Amino acid sequence: MKTLAIGIDIGGTRTKIGLVNLSSGQSECNPVESILVAPTETKDRDRFLRTIGEAISQLKAKAAAEKAVLAGVGIGVPGFVFADGTVDSTYGSLEFMEDYPLAAHIQQQHDLPCLLDNDARVVALGEAIYGHGRGRSVGRIPGVPVSRVLVLTLGTGLGIGFTVDGKLDGQLPFAHMGGHMTIATNDFVCYCGKTGCLESLVSSAGVIQIASRTGWIQKYPGLPLTAETIFNQKKAGNFDAEVIVKEYCGYLKTGIDNYVNLYAPDMIVLGGGIAKGLKSELSRLHNPVLLNAYKAYKTTILLSELEEQAGILGSAALFNERKRG
Repeated sequence: MKTLAIGIDIGGTRTKIGLVNLSSGQSECNPVESILVAPTETKDRDRFLRTIGEAISQLKAKAAAEKAVLAGVGIGVPGFVFADGTVDSTYGSLEFMEDYPLAAHIQQQHDLPCLLDNDARVVALGEAIYGHGRGRSVGRIPGVPVSRVLVLTLGTGLGIGFTVDGKLDGQLPFAHMGGHMTIATNDFVCYCGKTGCLESLVSSAGVIQIASRTGWIQKYPGLPLTAETIFNQKKAGNFDAEVIVKEYCGYLKTGIDNYVNLYAPDMIVLGGGIAKGLKSELSRLHNPVLLNAYKAYKTTILLSELEEQAGILGSAALFNERKRG
């Protein structure tokens, strides 16, 4: 009998909810059977719970119609969550989600098991199981599938997720603030309180800050000041956009080089909205001649192939991951 799970990825602006076929494993077919998308409610808890509750009920009915086993609901939350499914804090992204027993509420309202983890970690789990980490033979030993996968989600913030052999590195997201390392001496202030913080420099806000400092608004008043605009203009040959992207990539490269020394990943996957603009920049995002974990070490940097489905897949895969754990 087919086993399904509902995966929920709570994003900064949109929440993606999908029904995932866990029985398909790592096969080439897409295990996401249905996707629902709704704006992320950040102010009102009742409205937030009602939105995802309606989606859960709809997908629960679909699973019942297929006579499939529904393992439960997995959720990626932008913050720290405890093993019992209590959200510690989302640091302001969801104003009402402080010390809140979200898993218990979902279980009570929908009579389904519920598992929670940090949003960037479930993205990494999705990439490791269903994305580039699946069956690849790159990394430490020729012919041996990739083992250590680091995923950087570049969007409204910087998400960090790391997996080893297709499993999350640790049961709790203690390293989810790993984007908050100081890498530059400038006046870019991050919400964490640091200046020159990697997250403040490589998020979408970082691109906008770099562009604002270079006078983009005055030079191009007719163009919207967004990260997407900057990368599109760079692709079109705009010199000022090239300068902005070059500075941005310098910050990201410094961060990646630090993460290589911390995690020694076989593979680094870049996801999130900004990653789409980095296709032509990958070769300059890491310096392979720097000091590494061992002499034969190498890593590969790739763009996500799952894109917005990574969080859905990883959230649903929490049920398989916890069984193996």
